[in-house]
Amino acid sequence: MLIVDRKILNFDIKEIHFSDYPHGINGCDFLNFQYCKNKVNSNEFTCKKEFTSIIDLTQDLDKIWQDMDNKSVRYRIRRAQREGIKIYMNKDYKRFFQMYRSFMEKKRLKSIFDVFGVGSISLETMKKYGTLFVAEYNGEILAGTLFLEDDFNIKAWIGASKRFDSDRTKVSMTSDADRLIDWELIKYAKEKGIKEFDQGGIWSKEEEAKDKQKKGINSYKLYAGGKVITCYSYQKFYSKKFHLAYQLYNLKNLGKEKN
Repeated sequence: MLIVDRKILNFDIKEIHFSDYPHGINGCDFLNFQYCKNKVNSNEFTCKKEFTSIIDLTQDLDKIWQDMDNKSVRYRIRRAQREGIKIYMNKDYKRFFQMYRSFMEKKRLKSIFDVFGVGSISLETMKKYGTLFVAEYNGEILAGTLFLEDDFNIKAWIGASKRFDSDRTKVSMTSDADRLIDWELIKYAKEKGIKEFDQGGIWSKEEEAKDKQKKGINSYKLYAGGKVITCYSYQKFYSKKFHLAYQLYNLKNLGKEKN
């Protein structure tokens, strides 16, 4: 289990990863258990059914490789290697953070953290909790993924890339770089004895049917050979003020979706 401590203004947030069940934790205003494998009935927590894709790292590396789609994954990994794209671990957090902020703006994504004016994830939080893999070509970062890990699990947490670049060649190389990052991550995790690689969630079939972009994200992840599992996220509000702010934020976003 991994507990990520974050702060929004004066509110203390605890984000829990790699826990099978939710449980109470004191000393925070908001408690968020992400992707628990077991469903529990509790009056303390609100529960949301979600899905993610898991790659079993106890398998032989050759088996994991063969389970990947040839054209969409294996070919791109081999091409990235031929092109000379290099993967570095826990390097260039600052440049990755800058790319991540730009990436979020181009995707027009905004979270409750941005609404409060403090940014989605701080550089300090990335350094403290994340394992960073970046892909570089001629000294330029094309893509990067920040992973969370404990002794048995590793999860894709934050990703950013140059895929919105106007240069089509660079966009193609960026896609290759993303695939190479995941492959190097798999090899790293297996060497550490980690048993599962969580690709960071996928959309439900109902959601992907309504949105081509969500369908594309699902296909991109599932081409890597993972198995879809059902999981559950649990939330508990200790602070009434933060709960109110959270509800207002959700109502605002719901209005935008309808418009």
